[in-house]
Amino acid sequence: MVNIKAVRKSNSGLKARPSGMVALFVGSTSGIGKGSVMQFAKYANAPKVYIVGRSKTAATALLNELERLNPQGTFVFIETDICLIKNADIVSDLIATKERKLDLIFLSTGFLSGAGRQETSEGIDTLCALSYYVRLRLIYKLLPLLSASPHPRVVSILAGGSERDIDIEDLQVRKDYTLIKAIRTCTTQTTLAFEELAKSYPTITFCHVHPGFVVTGILNKFTHTAKGMWTLPATLARWTFIPVVQLFGRSIEDAGEWGAFVSTSAKYPPAKPKQKDVGIALTEGDTIAQSTVVNDDGQGNGVYRLNNYGENVNNECDAILANYRQNHVGEKIWEETISVWERATKRREP
Repeated sequence: MVNIKAVRKSNSGLKARPSGMVALFVGSTSGIGKGSVMQFAKYANAPKVYIVGRSKTAATALLNELERLNPQGTFVFIETDICLIKNADIVSDLIATKERKLDLIFLSTGFLSGAGRQETSEGIDTLCALSYYVRLRLIYKLLPLLSASPHPRVVSILAGGSERDIDIEDLQVRKDYTLIKAIRTCTTQTTLAFEELAKSYPTITFCHVHPGFVVTGILNKFTHTAKGMWTLPATLARWTFIPVVQLFGRSIEDAGEWGAFVSTSAKYPPAKPKQKDVGIALTEGDTIAQSTVVNDDGQGNGVYRLNNYGENVNNECDAILANYRQNHVGEKIWEETISVWERATKRREP
C-alpha cells in the first residue's frame, strides 16, 4: 500500500510535467472534490480547470484559493444545477467549444436524504442522477475530447468495491425505494457501465473509487433530512455519534491528495495506452493496479475498482460482477442508461 508521503511525492511530480493539462471537476465546491481540485491545482503545471457548481458566489473563496495555489493556472467556474441531464449537456457543449482535448474528468457529486425518493424535473431520482446518470452523461458527451488526450482519465468517487446484487428490472429504483438500494444500484451500474465504455474507448482509464470515511459534513446534513419518527434519533446522532466518528475520519486535505494521485499516477494505465508515459512514474515498491477484467494474455481493460488508498478491491463482490458479465448485464445497463437520457431530454422538447 502506498503511504501518504509517497502519494505527496508522486503528486509533486506533476510540476515537472508538460503544462496545459485540462481537467473538469464536478462536485468540487465542497468535500472530497474540493480537496482534490485544490491538490491538483497545487501541483499541476499551469493547468486549465473547469469547475461545476450551483453558485459562483459561494465558490468565490475556493476560486481565490486555487489562483493563489497556482497563479499560472486558469480556473473557469460553470454555474449550474448539475442534477439535470440538460445542464450536463450544456456544460459538455460549452467545454467542447473551447477545448481540443480533455485530460481528466473528476466526479464527486453527492446527495443523501432520509426523505425517500426525490425526483428531479426530468423524472430521475436525485441521488441516482447525481451519483450515476449525470456523471455518465458528462463522460459520454466528452468522450471525443477525452480521446484526443495523450493520457485521458475518468475518476468517479462513489463506492468502488461495494457492488451488490441489484434488481435488473428496476434500475431506476422506483419499486421499494430505500437509500441503500439506490446507492447499491448506482455503484454496481457505475462499474459495469465503465467496463462497457472501456470496450469502445480502450485509451481511456476509468477509476471507480471508494473514498472511505472523510470528514465532509455530509452526515450532518443528512440528519437534517430525517422526518417523522426518525427526527429525534437523527438529532441525537448529530450531537453524539457523528462527532465521535469524525475523530477517525480522513481530512479533506488528505482525501484530496489521494484524489490527485488516482487522477495522475501511472499506477492506473488504460487498456491500450497511446504512449508509454501514462502518468507520474510509480514510486519505489509500488506496482501497477489490476484492472477489473484481465484477458488470458494479461491485458487489463483499464477499469479499476479502488479503495480509499488507491488499491484494488478484491472481495465477495467479484463473484457478483463475474456473473453479471457472463450474462451481459453491462450491455443491458448501458441500453437502459441511454433510454433514461432520452426520456429526460424529451421532457425539454417544446
